[in-house]
Amino acid sequence: MADILVPAGSFSCFGGWVLDTQFVSIMGGPYLLAHGLGNPVSDAMTTVEFPEQGTYHVYVYTSNWTSPWKKGFSPGVFQLAVDDTVLSPVFGTHEGTWDWEYGGTMEVSSTTVHLALKDLTGFEGRCGFLYFSTEKQEVLPTDPSEMFALYRKAKQPPLTSYSFDFVVVGGGIAGMCAAVCAARQGLKTALIQDREVFGGNNSSEVRVWLGGLTNLKPFEGIGNIVGEFEQERIGHYGAENQADLYEDAKKRSILEQQENLQVFSSSILVESHVDGSVITSVLAWKYRSDTLIRLEAPLFCDCTGDGSLGSISGADFEVTTNGHMGMTNIWYVEKTDSKVDFPSCPWAVDLKEVEFPGRGEIRDVYDNQREMSLGCWFWESGCELDPIMYAEYARDMNFRAMYGAWDCLKNHDHDYPNHRLGFAAYIGGKRESRRLFGDVILTKAEVMADRAYEDGCVPSTWNFDVHYPDRRFYAAFHEGDGFLTKDYRQRYKTPYFIPYRCLYSRNISNLFMAGRNISVTHDALGAARVMRTCGMMGEVVGYAASLCRTWDASPRQLYVKHLAKLLVMLKGLENKEVPKPNIEMQMHNDQ
Repeated sequence: MADILVPAGSFSCFGGWVLDTQFVSIMGGPYLLAHGLGNPVSDAMTTVEFPEQGTYHVYVYTSNWTSPWKKGFSPGVFQLAVDDTVLSPVFGTHEGTWDWEYGGTMEVSSTTVHLALKDLTGFEGRCGFLYFSTEKQEVLPTDPSEMFALYRKAKQPPLTSYSFDFVVVGGGIAGMCAAVCAARQGLKTALIQDREVFGGNNSSEVRVWLGGLTNLKPFEGIGNIVGEFEQERIGHYGAENQADLYEDAKKRSILEQQENLQVFSSSILVESHVDGSVITSVLAWKYRSDTLIRLEAPLFCDCTGDGSLGSISGADFEVTTNGHMGMTNIWYVEKTDSKVDFPSCPWAVDLKEVEFPGRGEIRDVYDNQREMSLGCWFWESGCELDPIMYAEYARDMNFRAMYGAWDCLKNHDHDYPNHRLGFAAYIGGKRESRRLFGDVILTKAEVMADRAYEDGCVPSTWNFDVHYPDRRFYAAFHEGDGFLTKDYRQRYKTPYFIPYRCLYSRNISNLFMAGRNISVTHDALGAARVMRTCGMMGEVVGYAASLCRTWDASPRQLYVKHLAKLLVMLKGLENKEVPKPNIEMQMHNDQ
């Protein structure tokens, strides 16, 4: 038997498709997404070497993404072209989500074969793998771990090993700050990011501005590194929220020019090797080059947001599976000079008989209306379901709400005649998922009571801000999923200093964490989760990691034996605070 596996992430040209890496733990790999907002996207293409000529059976790993809600529809469909010949099967039509679809047979007359994915709709068609075999396959794996095993067997990717002092997984604000800080303290540091773009929620892919205050007494230098990544301007609502505001190139440049820091982008964490309670190494899949990297280090930091490194390493954690904050995919509409039509979307959420922000004169939680109410942060799904297992479901629910709203406005209300969908984030802006347990699990009650910890060192200033489905729009949730939320806020005495003991795992002895996956309760996370605060967590971890190396100590031993030295270091940092473009909004939120 001759066979070949082609991962979507290794396509040489994505064309108009985008690469989605958010749900590897759910479906097994990065996938190409035809995110055309209702307009078919240009072909994704690649060239592969087949092992021999002959007749091959064709299999495509794909998803009919609206199946969880409505049967009989398949909005995201595509075809496969082989050496400029378009095969007749249409993929993305089976009932159910991720599975293999059989595409019949094809003839290979030359071992060098050109492949192209040809999108037919622009409505979120998706392809994870292509598999070709000279023998018909009765069963192909769909379990994520089995998918990776199939990949390793079929591709036999080369493995390169590295040794570092400190390995940070996750390239959002927290991870960037942790990595830069540690590198500047002389640690040979690695930063693993699953995407090409850095910044996480504060990137052009997600588009959320930074929140929280920095550089506060007595730790006036904590926040300096956050300030280096600070954007000059913000435009959070509507079409003013443009990609260039997020300065992706600046973020990457700071990282790549940092001495002692090696950046591994487009690299997905797939394994953690643990000896007793100690992580010895991690394995990452560099999907663009079909290679693997193994990174060894005495210290690691989980800045993934989802607590992914901690989870696969056996760290204790908690997930609030119902009644947690959800995921937002920001979108906006823009006005054009002529009438713009939009296809009917019978598979989307039917909103013709209900109110929602942006329709008519309906006002949102900020008393805004019309274009300024469409696609803002409160278009948020997934609050009622497990935020890990149902992450793709929540993102796709956001898509269905967006397309349903726009279908209603354009084709039922005949409103916004000259407007089109201008942008929709396909990378979800997450707020809450796993929270890794440290030696202290900070609660809202402690913060409200202003209980001071001796190791308090990360200033929290954002008020308690948690989101739940907005009761005003319950009629819009007639399918059972809420997708419009309201923020519920409560003030406390600021700043409150989050303890250092929230920043390392209580049972994995060499694991730090920084970001929204630190050791706090669901309610306390409402204050700790904003990105400047998360960035300062990263800075503290970076300094702590340097002292761990100096004193040959674990993160816990640093607290037990050397806390005073850590606090002296943090208090002795020079204040290099920079202007913050949304400081007025921050002060407003704290009132």
